[in-house]
Amino acid sequence: MREPVVKVEHVSRNYGGVCALSDVSFSVDGPGVVGILGPNGAGKTTLLDLIAGLSEPASGTLSLFGVPLDVARYPRRDVGMVLQREFVPDHMSVREYAELFAAIYGVKDGTRKILGRAELAQRERVAVARLSGGEAQRLFIAAALVHEPRLLLLDEPSVGLDPNHKRALGELMRDLSRERTLIMTTHDLREADQLCDYCLFMVGSVLRAHGPRAELLASASANSLEEAFFHYCGARVTAGGEVA
Repeated sequence: MREPVVKVEHVSRNYGGVCALSDVSFSVDGPGVVGILGPNGAGKTTLLDLIAGLSEPASGTLSLFGVPLDVARYPRRDVGMVLQREFVPDHMSVREYAELFAAIYGVKDGTRKILGRAELAQRERVAVARLSGGEAQRLFIAAALVHEPRLLLLDEPSVGLDPNHKRALGELMRDLSRERTLIMTTHDLREADQLCDYCLFMVGSVLRAHGPRAELLASASANSLEEAFFHYCGARVTAGGEVA
């Protein structure tokens, strides 16, 4: 039997006496898109940071690919991550950014691969800061995938994108998810409804429900993730499909 890509057991995390995660347990396999859904402050980014090895739980355990997670020996060759706000040095060009990530992971011909996947070969001399939101996100994702990881983590990947770029990003994520597991955080339930195969509903640091999208809809007698989220969490959803 294949081990889950991610397994979380009774994980809690506190910051300065404030509970950010409370006794969270779930496991996910792949390939596919996993959505961590909830309003701001629900614990979504905290959970993603724990999976990424950027912080450690106060209690509980995490495993990646069947191996207990050890931050000191994190399996970085198998994981890529795109933060909500990627740090880019001032005046760095698209090519320089691609060269940096190719060097970090020691990928032969990695610069060309990143530029090609991001569809930015013709704009390699442009400063990253001058790219549109959609172009920049393609670059960040391509750089995070240069070493072909089995797991890709994305924190609010579509924030700030216009509808066309958001649609294009969704198509890219669905394409990538055919061969690997993607875990994304979002408070946009309509976006998640279109993209996610498996969902985790979080409110107030607590995981209220989780499972395959179809099962969550069926068990809540819902026609959409918005309805299912309200059923399990009682949270208000805005007209734009975002959790308030």
